[in-house]
Amino acid sequence: MTKVKTKKITIDDLKITIDNLAVATSGGFKAADKKIDNLAAAMTEGFKKQEKLIDEKIDDLAAMTKRGFDKTASKEDLEAVKTDIHFLKSDVQDIKDKVDNIEKLTLQQHGFQIKKLENKVGYIEEILTID
Repeated sequence: MTKVKTKKITIDDLKITIDNLAVATSGGFKAADKKIDNLAAAMTEGFKKQEKLIDEKIDDLAAMTKRGFDKTASKEDLEAVKTDIHFLKSDVQDIKDKVDNIEKLTLQQHGFQIKKLENKVGYIEEILTID
């Protein structure tokens, strides 16, 4: 049987192996850190874009709402219209009262004229003796 030669591991060999492992691990962590940093930067950029889009949407909505209210009457406008309607109602009532008075006067005058005509017709019938 042949004897297998085995190398004896020394403390220096272990130190070199540990140092190599530390360098490899450190490089892996640096790569992972770089990937995390890149991902964080991409997410930050994405959030900024979304925030900008949301701000634009809010601004658009605010502008549309403002345009909608631009054509809406104010409380002062409505109060002025209310006052105008009150005056119109008052004027219409005055006109109704005057028309009623005219109607009464016309009926009185016509009643008087009809009575006068009835009297005249009665007198003519008497003169002509018409039954």
